[in-house]
Amino acid sequence: MQLWVADGEAGLMRLQNGELERIGPPGEALCAGWGRVYCAGQGRFFCCDRENGQTLYDAATPPGINALAVLGDRVCALSGDADSVTAFSALTGEILFSAPAGSYPRDLCVSRQGKYLAVAGGAAGRVYLMNADLRCLRAYPVPGTVCGVCFLPRGLAALCAVETGELSARLYAIRYRGLTEEIAAFPMLPACLCAMADGACAAACHGEAILISANKKAAYRQPVSCPVRIRPSRLGLLICDIWQGTVFPLGGIPLYKGPSPQDALLLPF
Repeated sequence: MQLWVADGEAGLMRLQNGELERIGPPGEALCAGWGRVYCAGQGRFFCCDRENGQTLYDAATPPGINALAVLGDRVCALSGDADSVTAFSALTGEILFSAPAGSYPRDLCVSRQGKYLAVAGGAAGRVYLMNADLRCLRAYPVPGTVCGVCFLPRGLAALCAVETGELSARLYAIRYRGLTEEIAAFPMLPACLCAMADGACAAACHGEAILISANKKAAYRQPVSCPVRIRPSRLGLLICDIWQGTVFPLGGIPLYKGPSPQDALLLPF
């Protein structure tokens, strides 16, 4: 397995065969596809060959990119500073088009079929469902600030910060017709969210990571410090904890230690 880490200080790192090497400049967000790894950070978007780590191209991006996702032959980059999502050509890095995405949007994800994009619209209190041309198909209102979003087998999930005397985390299931149901609540600040391969999802808050089963029950919990990104992997849930400076699978030992791990991918050779 290859571990790629976007470290905001150390650079884009790759760990394979027990050896850690620096591939590129500091980054904030990662995604992979087309035999390539894409990284964004510090106003740049660049593409590396997965096999040899060679940089294939780099380009300027809007400021404040905080999430990336491959959608067909495009890479979608979410900017929390520009309140927009931008589509780049996955092959050339050319900017194709942009679309508004709420108020300080926080997260995006692609459907399992690879046809749709969901965006957590941040302080706008909306989850946006878009097609490959970044045309908004639906905007789903949810309570509070939307921090994370993922696709479920029959809809979407949204992790929100809700004011109830003090800020706390709420996890909502959203049906495509618009029905919203609260499925979990946590007395902590929300951080990030992702879908798992078995139809479950995982939520990370400041202090704890929680696996939510497909029947919407909390199945597993583990203390964490300050998670900034969680992703499914062959080792289970992969967590970037910026306070601890580690990347580790839930319940496992750290795979990477560095000054500022912002995102990570565990990829097969």
